[in-house]
Amino acid sequence: MSMLLGLLSTHPDWLPCLLDSQQEVLRVQDPPQPGGWGVGFYQQGEVLRRLTPLERAAGPLEFRRLAHDIRSQVLVGHVRRASPAAPATAANTHPFRFREWLFAHLGSLPAFGDVAPRLQQNVPEFLLRNIAGETDSELLFHVVLAHLHELGGLRNPDVAVDAVCEAIRRGVREADDAVVATGGEPPAFALVLTNGSCMAAASRGEPLCIAQFDRLIDCRDCAQARRDRCEILRSERSDLRAALVVAGSRPVPPRYETLPEESLIGIKPDATVEAIPLRPSALGLSGF
Repeated sequence: MSMLLGLLSTHPDWLPCLLDSQQEVLRVQDPPQPGGWGVGFYQQGEVLRRLTPLERAAGPLEFRRLAHDIRSQVLVGHVRRASPAAPATAANTHPFRFREWLFAHLGSLPAFGDVAPRLQQNVPEFLLRNIAGETDSELLFHVVLAHLHELGGLRNPDVAVDAVCEAIRRGVREADDAVVATGGEPPAFALVLTNGSCMAAASRGEPLCIAQFDRLIDCRDCAQARRDRCEILRSERSDLRAALVVAGSRPVPPRYETLPEESLIGIKPDATVEAIPLRPSALGLSGF
């Protein structure tokens, strides 16, 4: 089973507790074989990744173990299924990176051999040079980055989440047009994009769930073994918030909300969530 997650919180030291509390949600019982897993995060001003391609998995994958020592306000995780065209290598393992941007994706572009040249022709050369693997996901990432570049947000550390969402909307539309032009149907997908400050997630035909966490509620009665380690957060930080999005074929976990079809959401640096239609006619997410 493939999986994607994106987490943004307001304090890096809260990450281990969040991963612990969501261990059942963030466990992949039967990892794809061959495949691989990866996590991307931000620590001391650096963009870091751990990429592990796997020909054979020894057992379940648990993100609380894979990232137990990470302190970061943002985490992107992914478990992928390899294919003959994109084997289990580090270069094909998500999340992909360009400068401060991280991207992970579930889904595939039909007839990729025909679609790829159509998409590549509109991506600037400096972005194309960054593509290291063979996946359609990595090319889609750079299509979205090309639109973010057009919007003036690629090099802007304070880019508004609305601009990030608009780049995703345009990139998805361009990929859909290329697929349709080659005789295919717009594919199902889920994706996450972040620069370590804000985050955006989108889906179509691939269930995407979201949960929000608040220190005043979620830490009040915490019985986790890490309680003593987080006491300073409980006593001094009343503004702890986090949002976690998860995609993959699985039942909807308790307290999570499944996003409506054709969903696009932006998560701001303070972990508040804003719904933005993937298409102008799409319905937004209520309740945020």
